[in-house]
Amino acid sequence: MNLFDFEFVAENLETSDLYGSDSSVANMYLLQKKYNTQFKIKKNVLLRYYTGEENRIGYAFPLFLKNTDATQNFDEKLKHALELIFEDAAEEKREPRFCLITQEQKNQIDSCLERYFSNHRVSWKTNRDDCDYIYLQKNLSELTGSTYQKKRNHISRFNRIYGSDWEFKYYPQNNIKDDILTVSETWFKEKDGENNHDLCLELESIKLALEKQALFNLRGGVLYIHGKPAAMTLASPISDTVLDVIYEKSIFEYEKDGSYAVINQQFARHSDSFLYLNREEDMGIEGLRKAKLSYKPTMILDKFYGRVE
Repeated sequence: MNLFDFEFVAENLETSDLYGSDSSVANMYLLQKKYNTQFKIKKNVLLRYYTGEENRIGYAFPLFLKNTDATQNFDEKLKHALELIFEDAAEEKREPRFCLITQEQKNQIDSCLERYFSNHRVSWKTNRDDCDYIYLQKNLSELTGSTYQKKRNHISRFNRIYGSDWEFKYYPQNNIKDDILTVSETWFKEKDGENNHDLCLELESIKLALEKQALFNLRGGVLYIHGKPAAMTLASPISDTVLDVIYEKSIFEYEKDGSYAVINQQFARHSDSFLYLNREEDMGIEGLRKAKLSYKPTMILDKFYGRVE
């Protein structure tokens, strides 16, 4: 799909009851090169095919556009969408597979196959590395109770070190696009990004996100220390109630002082129009998993993948 198609999808996608980060239109657009995702709009259904690793090969859950026939119930719409997926797989001469499917979507597919496609079934597997961490915005914003004592300690330490010589600026209300990019490029260099294909693609996608901010309703912020940009974050809505935090970076010298804890809380405080924040998967990185679990997610959104048999 071209940019015009993504603009159409962003305006017309039915996103109620969606929680997964893969359902964010900004995420689809920005990460399509990383996951070599193929998109098609067929009969008011958005088809997405991933060609990554085993757990990221296949069709994601079909998403419906708002002008889908209102006389159809959900089961009928899903039957129609699965027919389109099977037709597309045959046309592309590929094995019908699914990936990034939530537990609820898995149940819906299984039920639909049993009812309308009795000769089809899916052999499902799950990969913990793909599961999204979803938090109540209020919890990340307030950090109250014994559960978040360590987080408050990190922020207190940060305040003892820097006093009042720091601030958080919200984007896009503040014109800080260049500072978001400064943090991203500094982090990239610190991680020797030039020798890492995935990090090169990520930096490219951050630049693209800043160019297309209005199209995808992106918002974020920068943490400044001594007047200099120290950390950044960028996010985009999945639905009216769920915000997907796509990027979060801190310059290394400030990490030990609690910069991640501070920008996490500051951004959450500016996201009170959303009930949930999806902080995406941990990719199997032990330190990242530990950090995400330490914020006590309200739910860990399981993701399944499987072959159609």
